Amino acid sequence: MKFGIWIILLLTLSLNLNAQCILDDDVTVDIPPVGGTYQPGQTITFTYTINNYIGLSTNWFHGMAVVLGSGWDAATLTPFGIPTNNSGTGVWLWVNMVQSSATGLIVNNPGWFYDTNSGGFLDGNPGNNWGDGMVGPWTFQFQITVGDCPPGNNGDDLSVVIENYADGE
Repeated sequence: MKFGIWIILLLTLSLNLNAQCILDDDVTVDIPPVGGTYQPGQTITFTYTINNYIGLSTNWFHGMAVVLGSGWDAATLTPFGIPTNNSGTGVWLWVNMVQSSATGLIVNNPGWFYDTNSGGFLDGNPGNNWGDGMVGPWTFQFQITVGDCPPGNNGDDLSVVIENYADGE
């Protein structure tokens, strides 16, 4: 059974500064939908690249989270590859949630976040440091599988929203 879909790839810049810090980015998928559809059980790899970033008010890039529509099998969301590490002072971690020690903001969606000893500790907690102080590029990959029918239905939402976070959030 074909799984009718429409894909919305929304890139949401989630900065409280109300200003663009990501100047150039793009998303690609390894398998484009055929006729606007993916098959149930089909696994898709997303590649998200931030080509140019300017941290306003010294807000370094800290991470990206993935928000999925209901048509995806959320249990299959997995990191793929290793993100670009430009500064080399820390590591990119795939986490299910992160809390900022500076603001208390909790990101309850999984994604890649940077852990470094710049402004904090290299301790496995990406919420207690400044992030990556470089300007890019960074490349992130993740895989997700289309949900089965049933319980899914033709026309279920296969949107993917990528939220970006600076260390001041």
